Amino acid sequence: MEHAEIVIGRGGNFDHVLIRVLGRMHPGCTDFWDGNWLISPIHVQVGGFAAEVDAGLRIEELRDFRVALERVYAEVKGSATLSSLEHWIELTVEFRPTGALSIAGTVTDHPGMRNTLHFEIDNLDQTDIPELVGALVAVEKRFPVLGCE
Repeated sequence: MEHAEIVIGRGGNFDHVLIRVLGRMHPGCTDFWDGNWLISPIHVQVGGFAAEVDAGLRIEELRDFRVALERVYAEVKGSATLSSLEHWIELTVEFRPTGALSIAGTVTDHPGMRNTLHFEIDNLDQTDIPELVGALVAVEKRFPVLGCE
């Protein structure tokens, strides 16, 4: 099975965060707590910095981020946050009154350790949200939330 990709930013040579969802961490589990972990390495390219983090995110974290992005897009205001349970990534997309988006975040290579990259991504606007939402929907379709929350 091919992996799924979520690009936050414009990708390529532009500043961006790329989350590759490779599969479920515990493929045989169907319960909420173990079944919803995803093997999801994160690549960050910002300015002169690049980071690779072998992260594990949960599908409901990505779903909650998508729901918040849809709200921001519909209301043309506010912010949406992707926050991982184990603190691999903390990222906030904020809608500015001009229609521009501001992204601020951190990635950590080993949660609980001190190696953290703080970053900001600018030069995005509201037209960048639908593609991001589409990528998140595709991940949810491939890896639906299992069990009861």
